[in-house]
Amino acid sequence: MGCEKKYELDLSLALSTEEIHLEATEGKTKIMIYADGPWQVAVKEETDWLTLNTKSGTGNGDILFSYSRNFGIARKATLLITKGSEQKELVIIQSGQNAAFRFSKSKYTVTRNPFHITLPIVNDLQSNINRILVEYLYDDETSEKWVTNAALTENGFEFDLLENNYNRTRTVRIYLTVFDAYDKEYTVYADVDQTTTNPTLTQKTTESYLTRRPKMDTVIVRGNVSALFPEFEKTVSYENGSGWIENVELTNDSLLIIAVRANESGQQRVANVNLKLVNKGVTYVDLTHKVIQTAQDYDFIDFDALKAMIPGPTGEIRISAPLKVIQGIVVGDAGNNNMDLNPNTAFNAIDFTESLKTNYIQTEDGTSGFRLKFGTQAANILSRFTRASIMVDGLTLVKEANPTRYTIKGLTSGNIVQVENVAPTDYTIRSKYIGELVDEDVHTYLKLKETTIAIPYGAFTNINMGYARTTSWNTQGAGANVAYLDAIPTSIYDQQGSSIKMIVNTANSWSRDQLPKGVGDLAGIIVHNKIIRYGAGAGEIGRYSIRPVNKADVQLYNNNTFEKLVEWRYFNPDNLSAGGTLNGNGTSGYLPAVGQGTILPSTGVNASLGANPLYHSDPNSKAVPSSAFQFNQKWWDGSKNAPEAMIIKFSTKNIASAKTMILNFNIGGGSGTAATLHVPVYWHVKYSTDGVNYAVVPNSDFSVRPLAGWGLNHNFTALGLNPYSIKLPNSLLGQDNVYLRIEPKSNICAVDSPNGGEGGTVSASHGAVNVRFGVVAINYIQ
Repeated sequence: MGCEKKYELDLSLALSTEEIHLEATEGKTKIMIYADGPWQVAVKEETDWLTLNTKSGTGNGDILFSYSRNFGIARKATLLITKGSEQKELVIIQSGQNAAFRFSKSKYTVTRNPFHITLPIVNDLQSNINRILVEYLYDDETSEKWVTNAALTENGFEFDLLENNYNRTRTVRIYLTVFDAYDKEYTVYADVDQTTTNPTLTQKTTESYLTRRPKMDTVIVRGNVSALFPEFEKTVSYENGSGWIENVELTNDSLLIIAVRANESGQQRVANVNLKLVNKGVTYVDLTHKVIQTAQDYDFIDFDALKAMIPGPTGEIRISAPLKVIQGIVVGDAGNNNMDLNPNTAFNAIDFTESLKTNYIQTEDGTSGFRLKFGTQAANILSRFTRASIMVDGLTLVKEANPTRYTIKGLTSGNIVQVENVAPTDYTIRSKYIGELVDEDVHTYLKLKETTIAIPYGAFTNINMGYARTTSWNTQGAGANVAYLDAIPTSIYDQQGSSIKMIVNTANSWSRDQLPKGVGDLAGIIVHNKIIRYGAGAGEIGRYSIRPVNKADVQLYNNNTFEKLVEWRYFNPDNLSAGGTLNGNGTSGYLPAVGQGTILPSTGVNASLGANPLYHSDPNSKAVPSSAFQFNQKWWDGSKNAPEAMIIKFSTKNIASAKTMILNFNIGGGSGTAATLHVPVYWHVKYSTDGVNYAVVPNSDFSVRPLAGWGLNHNFTALGLNPYSIKLPNSLLGQDNVYLRIEPKSNICAVDSPNGGEGGTVSASHGAVNVRFGVVAINYIQ
């Protein structure tokens, strides 16, 4: 020991070791310095992971140094120990966690603008930044080098873009290379595409409804600015309270995350989160998301998530969603008799409570809706245009197809957790043309633009009111508990020539009011109702129909773009209760009340007048005038197995510049007896310009049901004439002569049984049968 000590004291400058290897974890260690005088110590490289307890000493002594945990690749530092002109080096190598560094993703897309960009790097490279090499590979090395002022920072790889004025997307691959303490090479790269587009950012939903509990609210955003997320200005303005939004972050290319504190205020509160992208004084994106946090302790489920519980085309499930509510705008109305089809329980009895147990709720932007079915009419307390929160756990969700539509069943008043009044500015009422309707519109409220009623005569419900329920507006009805039908369809069409049915129930006090005339907005709830007395099969009257919530939803006014070319009717529009007078015969044709043309039956028989149920101003009257014209012929000739027809002839020579032409008519068959049920069910329209060669009008299929007879046990017979609107080909415009054939397309007919609407076929043994028309008109739109 004495010799060893003498040896140490004789050294001018020495170290206990010249290389130390450390684990990746944080820690402390000592080294011994042997010297015969004063010495100094320093770290050769710039580093932030190594700390010394002293920078100088005299004679023999030790140095204690601390080191932090290494999350990245192996790293090293060198200590320089000097005494006068003498110097020693100590190499310190700390292992890493063998996790290679990388960009947050392999490809980024940026806009054309000269923005500052930050590409995040995944891993702890702080101690390695100065050792990283950067290289670029441009898709066109002869063009400008458009990545400038690049630097590696704590935030990642940052650089400035030059503006892309090359009218094409251009690409650069950025390589980052680093060598660890053992000279092992790590290289990563990312591709950056610079497009020719300007920045955009939209949000899937504009508002978040949250419970009182703390929440990390996630909003899906879409756009082309994810690489610019670090550059966005994020501000919060509060309508109630302050400071209850802790943090706002844009992340993962498509997420806006808003951290919300628990609401202990006892009141609903609202804040607006604003995201703004500003560069050199120019604002490129300015987006606001509203956060509404209630004081209640339940959670919200959005309409899409609830609908997604049934992934197949159809289904029925019991909803399992504890403490979950949907929130939306009520667009139906409690106590309203036009919410839904009141079903027949017998051929002459109806359950009139179904409509009163029905309501509708939609999203605030009006793009998605549910039909609501309450267990009792008393439970349906939701008023129109209020915001309702409904607990859905344990209720039944039904999904139907063709069209896709959703119903929530089994509601009680206990499911309604909150109802609040809202201003008209708090929700959206959308407007569409009929042809723009899609399945997502079903069970939502909207306005149909530039719409008119095809047969604008009579009432909202043009039927024999003797078959409807007795009410104060129909005192001569069938009885207080007797009714053959409630829902009556009326054809409407719009400026583009598309048509659907407007449905009004006779249970409405305004159902017997006179139909408005003109063109305008016709609003209501889009539904899919099957009415077997007015539609073929199970009662198909069209993929979509519209139910006005009240009479004020039908806002029509005069507009000269909807013109009448020719119209056949044999009643007086100023006295609808009077009988009609025919004008013509089956040989030379029947003349119109407006315009020029003729109508002829294909067999040449003369017309007669038949019952035409139209508007009555007198609620004490159920009289039905004989003002419809009808032809009694074998509409399907069983001996030839071919149809007969009604032929319409007119000229379009003077309307060659019209945009659209429409055939409007209403039709019924038989004479209200069991012996006249053999009216063909399926019909269509054909057209010609020479009266010889005919083609089928596209989408002209329609159906005819036989007219009802008192006391006859038929669930399929009609109580009035069924109106239709059929768009005619534009090739018929500007023609000297146009011919239309309204004719059956098959021999299927009804039989005398309760559900025999299509149970028979017309044979040679069947006699002639009436088919009745109230109005036949050709309208056009300039």
